[in-house]
Amino acid sequence: MKAILLLTLIFYFISAVSFFAYIFTKRKEGLKIGFSFFGLGFASLLVYIGISDYKHKSFALASDENLPILLVVLISALFYGFSFKYKQFKELGSIFAPINVFLVALALPNTEKTEQVYNNIWFYLHVIFSALAYVFIIGATVVALIYLLTERDLKKKKLNSFFVSKFSSSLYTLQEIEYKSNVLAFIFLSLALVASSVWSSVYLGKHWLWDAKQTALSVLWVFYAVLLHFRIIKHQKGRKASYMTLAASFIALIVFWFVKHPVY
Repeated sequence: MKAILLLTLIFYFISAVSFFAYIFTKRKEGLKIGFSFFGLGFASLLVYIGISDYKHKSFALASDENLPILLVVLISALFYGFSFKYKQFKELGSIFAPINVFLVALALPNTEKTEQVYNNIWFYLHVIFSALAYVFIIGATVVALIYLLTERDLKKKKLNSFFVSKFSSSLYTLQEIEYKSNVLAFIFLSLALVASSVWSSVYLGKHWLWDAKQTALSVLWVFYAVLLHFRIIKHQKGRKASYMTLAASFIALIVFWFVKHPVY
């Protein structure tokens, strides 16, 4: 049974990566692959549910420990239902697929607490992915500031300003760099949360610890999901998009510097 859940996790993960590739490159192949693997994940999850129901002779999802699986089923069904009716809805797979990866990871079986909980690959991956996310957040912040300052000077007709002289012909490029940096930040935040969930499940016996750092990182992830939603679906660009990037960076600053993990 655990093997089926791991296979489901892999399918949704490939789906998420493919959707992100589509967002990043705008190539339709990424959208098609993402949509297909999302379906494979959904199908393997239904197989898991069928086997569980047969083994337990009951509706296995009607329990607290299987609540994440029930949420994945509902999210997947709604995503496919709306996607077949509204083709542009497929692009939201970049948000729903990572959510499903996270929820399936929560449903993986627990093991007992072991010694040296920090000395393992999942903790290392969590740290590495978090660091990479912050790197791209910093990059997006710098580019957003340059864009806003350049646009401000252009509106005030300060043609001799440093920003106008250096970046006035590159406003579109600045927006593209900011957007792609935000996409990569969201990807690595997603991976960091998945690694954190698997680590806490395997080494601490709980899928979700509700500690301040983990919760704050989840809030940051949700904000980036909303930011990308406005960029992809609402086609939000220009100053408003850059202001949202700065707001996300402010939240990231608080999460990084002021919110700490407890010692386990």
